Amino acid sequence: MNTPTIISLVVLGLVAVTLFVAVFGKLVLYFMKGPLEARINALYRPDEILMKDLAANSFGVESKGVWQGRGNGALVLTADALHFFRFIRGADLRIPIEAVTDITFTKSHLGKATIYDLLKVRFSADGGTDSIAWYLVDPRAWKNNIEQRKADGRGTPVRLVVQAE
Repeated sequence: MNTPTIISLVVLGLVAVTLFVAVFGKLVLYFMKGPLEARINALYRPDEILMKDLAANSFGVESKGVWQGRGNGALVLTADALHFFRFIRGADLRIPIEAVTDITFTKSHLGKATIYDLLKVRFSADGGTDSIAWYLVDPRAWKNNIEQRKADGRGTPVRLVVQAE
């Protein structure tokens, strides 16, 4: 084979892999949507949900260390809690709004980095502090609404529902 043929095959292979990863990711999110919605609906009525992102990606809980993997799932904000439903059962996290001590943006958490802003929530837990960071479609709206809930508990947050495509 000559050099132009090899280069063409490599480029074609890279394009094929990129398309496969993109399509596979969308399919995974699509098939996660139903089970996540069912778990959310089992705990919350639609009028209790102020914000919801069915494509949330957790970068981990600080106290569990750097070896935990990322976790896909749904993040829900209610009047009194921030609740992460990880797709893999048994790893859900519910943070009462009054336990939230700080909300910031970061590009990395527990050694995992991204080019996007992550919503980092620091909270009190078991007599100490802990934190978690999520990739979300609109982290600024989440921060604003959580801060509003913290400030007066009576605010009127924007209702934002992000569906997995």
